[in-house]
Amino acid sequence: MSSQNAQRAQTINQRITEATGQVITEYHEIVHLAPVASKDKVASAMETYQIEGHAASMVRAIEDLLMLSRSLKEAWILSQVSSTLENHTSS
Repeated sequence: MSSQNAQRAQTINQRITEATGQVITEYHEIVHLAPVASKDKVASAMETYQIEGHAASMVRAIEDLLMLSRSLKEAWILSQVSSTLENHTSS
Protein backbone atom coordinates (compact mmCIF):
# COMPACT_ATOMS: atom_id res chain seq x y z
CA MET A 1 0.00 0.00 0.00
CA SER A 2 2.84 2.41 0.77
CA SER A 3 4.39 1.95 -2.69
CA GLN A 4 1.02 2.88 -4.17
CA ASN A 5 0.93 6.02 -2.01
CA ALA A 6 4.50 6.85 -3.00
CA GLN A 7 3.59 6.46 -6.68
CA ARG A 8 0.52 8.65 -6.21
CA ALA A 9 2.59 11.32 -4.45
CA GLN A 10 5.17 11.22 -7.23
CA THR A 11 2.44 11.62 -9.86
CA ILE A 12 0.92 14.55 -7.99
CA ASN A 13 4.30 16.25 -7.62
CA GLN A 14 4.98 15.74 -11.32
CA ARG A 15 1.62 17.30 -12.27
CA ILE A 16 2.32 20.27 -9.99
CA THR A 17 5.80 20.74 -11.46
CA GLU A 18 4.52 20.55 -15.04
CA ALA A 19 1.63 22.96 -14.45
CA THR A 20 3.73 25.54 -12.61
CA GLY A 21 6.43 25.25 -15.26
CA GLN A 22 3.81 25.85 -17.93
CA VAL A 23 2.51 28.95 -16.13
CA ILE A 24 6.02 30.37 -15.78
CA THR A 25 6.94 29.62 -19.40
CA GLU A 26 3.78 31.21 -20.76
CA TYR A 27 4.24 34.25 -18.53
CA HIS A 28 7.78 34.72 -19.83
CA GLU A 29 6.49 34.51 -23.40
CA ILE A 30 3.86 37.17 -22.68
CA VAL A 31 6.45 39.46 -21.10
CA HIS A 32 8.72 38.93 -24.12
CA LEU A 33 5.91 39.96 -26.49
CA ALA A 34 4.67 42.87 -24.35
CA PRO A 35 6.85 45.78 -25.54
CA VAL A 36 5.00 47.80 -28.17
CA ALA A 37 7.54 50.48 -28.99
CA SER A 38 7.84 51.20 -32.72
CA LYS A 39 5.71 48.29 -33.95
CA ASP A 40 3.25 48.58 -36.79
CA LYS A 41 -0.39 47.57 -36.46
CA VAL A 42 0.08 44.21 -38.17
CA ALA A 43 2.92 43.17 -35.86
CA SER A 44 0.96 44.38 -32.83
CA ALA A 45 -2.11 42.42 -33.95
CA MET A 46 -0.09 39.24 -34.46
CA GLU A 47 1.54 39.60 -31.06
CA THR A 48 -1.83 40.28 -29.45
CA TYR A 49 -3.09 37.00 -30.89
CA GLN A 50 0.00 35.19 -29.57
CA ILE A 51 -0.44 36.75 -26.13
CA GLU A 52 -4.06 35.58 -26.04
CA GLY A 53 -2.90 32.04 -26.84
CA HIS A 54 -0.29 32.14 -24.09
CA ALA A 55 -2.83 33.51 -21.62
CA ALA A 56 -5.28 30.73 -22.50
CA SER A 57 -2.54 28.17 -21.93
CA MET A 58 -1.78 29.73 -18.54
CA VAL A 59 -5.46 29.53 -17.60
CA ARG A 60 -5.58 25.83 -18.52
CA ALA A 61 -2.50 25.10 -16.39
CA ILE A 62 -3.94 27.03 -13.43
CA GLU A 63 -7.26 25.21 -13.80
CA ASP A 64 -5.33 21.94 -13.68
CA LEU A 65 -3.72 23.07 -10.43
CA LEU A 66 -7.11 24.01 -9.02
CA MET A 67 -8.58 20.62 -9.95
CA LEU A 68 -5.59 18.88 -8.37
CA SER A 69 -6.04 20.94 -5.21
CA ARG A 70 -9.72 20.05 -5.08
CA SER A 71 -8.96 16.35 -5.55
CA LEU A 72 -6.43 16.43 -2.72
CA LYS A 73 -8.91 18.18 -0.42
CA GLU A 74 -11.65 15.69 -1.25
CA ALA A 75 -9.32 12.73 -0.67
CA TRP A 76 -8.22 14.16 2.65
CA ILE A 77 -11.79 14.85 3.80
CA LEU A 78 -12.99 11.40 2.74
CA SER A 79 -10.12 9.70 4.54
CA GLN A 80 -10.91 11.74 7.66
CA VAL A 81 -14.58 10.76 7.47
CA SER A 82 -13.65 7.13 6.84
CA SER A 83 -11.31 6.99 9.84
CA THR A 84 -13.92 8.69 12.03
CA LEU A 85 -16.55 6.14 10.98
CA GLU A 86 -14.15 3.28 11.66
CA ASN A 87 -13.44 4.65 15.16
CA HIS A 88 -17.17 4.89 15.93
CA THR A 89 -17.99 1.39 14.71
CA SER A 90 -15.11 -0.24 16.58
CA SER A 91 -16.13 1.39 19.90
